[in-house]
Amino acid sequence: MQITFSPARAAGTLTAPPSKSEAHRRLLCAGLSGSETRLTGYMYSQDTDATIRCLRALGARISTDGDAVTVAGRKDRPALLPVYDCGESGSTLRFFVPIALALTHGGVFRMHGRLGQRPMEVYRQLFVPRGVLWRMGEGADGTAELTITGGIENGQYVLPGDVSSQFVSGLLFALPLLPGASTITVKPPLESVSYIRMTVQALRESGITVEETGEAAWRIPGGQCYQAMSGPLHGDWSQAAVALCMGAIGGDVRVIGLDPDSLQGDRAVVQHLRALGAGVETSGGSVRVYAGALRGAVLDMQDTPDIAPMLALVCQLAEGESRLTHCSRLRLKESDRLGTTAAILNALGGNARVEDGDTLVIRGVKRLRGGVVLPDLKDHRMVMLASAAALAADGPVTVPDAEALDKSWPSYLDAYRSLGGKAE
Repeated sequence: MQITFSPARAAGTLTAPPSKSEAHRRLLCAGLSGSETRLTGYMYSQDTDATIRCLRALGARISTDGDAVTVAGRKDRPALLPVYDCGESGSTLRFFVPIALALTHGGVFRMHGRLGQRPMEVYRQLFVPRGVLWRMGEGADGTAELTITGGIENGQYVLPGDVSSQFVSGLLFALPLLPGASTITVKPPLESVSYIRMTVQALRESGITVEETGEAAWRIPGGQCYQAMSGPLHGDWSQAAVALCMGAIGGDVRVIGLDPDSLQGDRAVVQHLRALGAGVETSGGSVRVYAGALRGAVLDMQDTPDIAPMLALVCQLAEGESRLTHCSRLRLKESDRLGTTAAILNALGGNARVEDGDTLVIRGVKRLRGGVVLPDLKDHRMVMLASAAALAADGPVTVPDAEALDKSWPSYLDAYRSLGGKAE
């Protein structure tokens, strides 16, 4: 679906969509319980739908009614070797691999898009020496498939910290289901620690004991049972950051429905925008960002990779030089977001380059040019970046793959237009 975004000014109030990261975790905890859970404020996306499909493969019964989703945990007997269709969701894949080994002695994991190219070596090195059979191949339709058979036992698990935190979260979900206690130790440096904290919070709220024994170490008693924990899903700071950055580049945007005490790492967008000179006001669950005298800054993206492309846009319109550091994980997403972000900014008349493999160096310009048709990247974050860049451009910006937005925010275009954005 081709969409053309035209120059405009973003202004108004937006209610933050529900957190996709929280939804994955709360759905999983609900599906692993033995009773019924009702989550409100739910929003369909391709990623969370992948988690729902995999929970159904485990035997959970799930229904939706408007913005509510009801999960009856593991009522049906799963197939002998279930098929887990993970779509393009890295969270779903990495969360479910150890869960499947704990509950169904493995399974077949189907992966679409670039998901089959994303790193899984951490799990292979952990589980194969413990007797798990591991085969990466292709299905009949050419889709990447990972087949694993075997089980996991309680014990000591040591992981590298310079990879996705999703591997740690996957173990945290699975190990409480085993008969004995286990430990997890992560070697420094630890990436995206906020996402691990979100997992631990979801587990504890679902009756699971997780003992923190060090800065990056946990003890998980075995033989535990997940308990239903109904309630609302909170606003997504990652998606809110998209709108707030629109306010910073010449607009005036307020986002409501955010938890100021959230464990979501992308809450750091507030301090990053302040560092760049944007006007920022916070009050309870409301954040307002408006145009200010933008200036270059050095921002660390180690714990907030998802918001790096939007912050790069703000940096591109700031005076002087900016540096976004620790961006290596951006290369392992739906596209190589590090290189692609620089390419999009440069195509629009910006000045961005990748330095030392994981740093994005941006030299500010006063205005972006338009009249650009971007390549088909199949990446929802890059579509959002293009739409926001068009606001501050001299001409339209066209993307051929706007359907990629369904991965995380299907109603994004409605939200964009509600703030004054022009999309045709």
